[in-house]
Formats: sequence, structure tokens, C-alpha cells
Amino acid sequence: MATLGVVVLIAGLAYALVLVFQPQNLSDIRTGNDPVHPITARDLNQVFSQSIEGSYALHLSEDEINAYLAKTLKTAQGGALGGLVKLEKVLVRLETDRAELIMVRRIGDWPMTTSMWVAINQTENAKGEIETHIELDGGPMPFFSFVSRGGRFGKLVIPQGFLLLVRHSFAGLAEQYPEEIRLGFEEMSRIQIKKGELVLDPRFDQTSDMLDF
Repeated sequence: MATLGVVVLIAGLAYALVLVFQPQNLSDIRTGNDPVHPITARDLNQVFSQSIEGSYALHLSEDEINAYLAKTLKTAQGGALGGLVKLEKVLVRLETDRAELIMVRRIGDWPMTTSMWVAINQTENAKGEIETHIELDGGPMPFFSFVSRGGRFGKLVIPQGFLLLVRHSFAGLAEQYPEEIRLGFEEMSRIQIKKGELVLDPRFDQTSDMLDF
């Protein structure tokens, strides 16, 4: 029985390794480069500022966000693997109540994907102010509902704890967009992630159409 257990363990590890080196399917993500209906990326900093100044809700589609990333992202790969690994692009998949941030890299001609799920948690503090918290939570793990999903290495779904291996890379990505993060998240009172859409509302009042977030 012990030998069988070792065999099963080795087989499981081998299968996990295969999944890691298989890029996840990205065909469902709207990128804005549809040849029939292409999306022209707007200046999101300007769009956010206008929403805040005009006090109105802003609806951003998945394809517009991805078009903006494609236009503005600096894809140079740093570190010791800079000469071997190329950061090709970053994509956002908007799901209900969460988003998946996906880095697409290439080692030669071989594509690899690494992703992180994020969810928005907003609470009202004792001063009546809205506090926004970004949580690395993709919902429960398959077969282990007591463990939260953190992201995916290739096609392999990983628990939150494994994100320690890639958080530096995603932190570097965030450093490229300090103003977008400030205006689009820190200055917004209500944030809601829907399937294919991000809704931001700077208004903090009882008539806001996002009170059901």
C-alpha cells in the first residue's frame, strides 16, 4: 500500500507539472482587437477624473480595459531571466464579483501563463467612510472548499499561499499604474465587478445605483 501511495503521489505531481506548462485558454477574453469592431483605448486617467468631477458612475468593458493595457504596458522582463523570458502581454478577465489578472510570457516560442484572482471588499467605517480592500480570492478550491483559490500557474489552479511565488511580478505591474489605481479605486466610493464589466461610482449617497453591490 505504501508503494502504491508513492506511485500515486509521483503521478499526481507529474500531472500538476504538465498543467503548469500548459497555458490557460484565453479565447473567452475580450481584448478589444476584434478586426470587425476594434476598440480604441481611451486615456483612463482622464476618464476616471471626468467621472469623479462630474459625479457619475462609470462602466468599463473588459475589452476596453485590455485595449488600454495593450497600449500602455511596458513589457520588459527584468531579473536574471530577462534575456530568456519575454512578458508578452497582460490580460484581465472580468467575472462575477472578481477579476483574474493574467500574465502571458514566452520562453522562446513556448507561451506560459500565470494569473492571480482579485476581489473587491468594501466596508463603511465608524466615520462613515468607505474603505476598499483588495483580496486575493478566487473562490473555493476544487474539492477543497475550505481553501481559497489564489490564481493559476498555466492550467493548474493554486491556493492563495502559492501566490507568494509571483506576487513580486504582479506588484511590479501595479507600479506601472499608480495614478490609475488612485483614481480608479482609491477615489471611487463604489466598485463592482460584473461579468465582462467593471463599474465605478464616485458618489457616496443613498441614491447611488451601486448600493446593491
